[in-house]
Amino acid sequence: MSQDQTRDAADVPAMQRIYDRIWLLALAAFVFFLVAYVGWGLLDLTSLPAR
Repeated sequence: MSQDQTRDAADVPAMQRIYDRIWLLALAAFVFFLVAYVGWGLLDLTSLPAR
């Protein structure tokens, strides 16, 4: 085996390690959309005129 095929975990970039964890990506997407929609909703509520 060549040294190219036997890469250590330290050789893998940090973002690649995050991308390889599918459940972490799913959680990050869920949190992002939750924050985006809640933020959008709060912005929409605060833009309503007061009586």
